Amino acid sequence: MSSILLIRDEKTFMVNALISNLTGSGYNVLEIPFQLKELERNQSAADIIVIYADDSLMENQGALIYLKDLCVEEDKQLIFIGSKQQIEDISTIMPSHLFAEIFERPLDMNHFIEKIDTLTDEKVQEQRKKCILLVDDDVSYLHVLKEWLKDDYRVGMAKSAMQAITWLARNNVDLILLDYEMPVTNGLKVFEMLKSEQFSKDIPVMFLTGKSDKETILRVMTLKPAGYMLKDITKMQLLANLDKYFVKQRYNKLTDNKTENKD
Repeated sequence: MSSILLIRDEKTFMVNALISNLTGSGYNVLEIPFQLKELERNQSAADIIVIYADDSLMENQGALIYLKDLCVEEDKQLIFIGSKQQIEDISTIMPSHLFAEIFERPLDMNHFIEKIDTLTDEKVQEQRKKCILLVDDDVSYLHVLKEWLKDDYRVGMAKSAMQAITWLARNNVDLILLDYEMPVTNGLKVFEMLKSEQFSKDIPVMFLTGKSDKETILRVMTLKPAGYMLKDITKMQLLANLDKYFVKQRYNKLTDNKTENKD
């Protein structure tokens, strides 16, 4: 049973109807008031968070900022329900791309439940995962990395430059992990090939290298990749590094949106 965290201050007729429809559709609903301490206590209770706004919405600035950061760091799915004015108000703090859906009141309950059903669908959940392409001539190492990543990411594999180019021509990817020391076409050449193709030139690349000497690291970094990792990295370190990278990406997107809105 999927769980939904419902944030509301007033227990109105519509809030009760919302809870009744959600529980009747098979969802577990946890209600909390819009308070910072309640958000901190219950932030892990569900992956879908529903805000039912009332007139006190903008009085909870600390809770709103905390919720914004939570959605960026934990990639929570956020739904907002409010009046036209409340939707305009929330947009000054939380950019629209953070929301899975925004509903203006009066709420179309059937549409709302359909959206929740879509968000909790397993195929949709899988598609929300970031996609990583692994490029390495060592097939055994490729399979080890895929096993490590498969629960948190969609993973593609290529053991040569041409396989990577072919795969990228047919698939969308968020990050490439590239072996720097491949024997036939080394990482430098593959990197140049990727940056020369229209469909792959903007995809961030992180290098994997078995060498930790200063000369190798400097040579890798002169290419200005998204980063580099040593191949003796542990599973826990790899997942932590990737999580840190994607969180930083989401924060950068927030900053870019603020700049665009000012312009």
